[in-house]
Amino acid sequence: MFKKALFLIMMLGCGKHPFTKQTSNAGLRGLAGENFSSTNSPCLDGMLTAIDHSCAVPMHIEEGYPYLLIQCLTIRVGANPWDKYNIFVLTNAQIEDPPNATMLCVDPYARVYMQKRP
Repeated sequence: MFKKALFLIMMLGCGKHPFTKQTSNAGLRGLAGENFSSTNSPCLDGMLTAIDHSCAVPMHIEEGYPYLLIQCLTIRVGANPWDKYNIFVLTNAQIEDPPNATMLCVDPYARVYMQKRP
């Protein structure tokens, strides 16, 4: 009798439960979601994730050695004001700091700066 009750309880526990769809906290490009791919720079990864989460439209990324320019043109309602700043990422340690820019973070792979847009 005990074996039958245990078997029945185990079968009920394995029964299919209704699936609740969860909304993703990732941004438009999904940089913070399942498809996250590291750049090996904690500073750059963090900036891309934060800006992607706040942007209402895909962020603009312009690459040109030795820098990376990141811009968010339109933000989501109530999000951080990334649309007011240009983000510069320098990947070469020999390049001087951009003028009128504030350093946000630095690691062995990149230096990240923020500059107010004109």
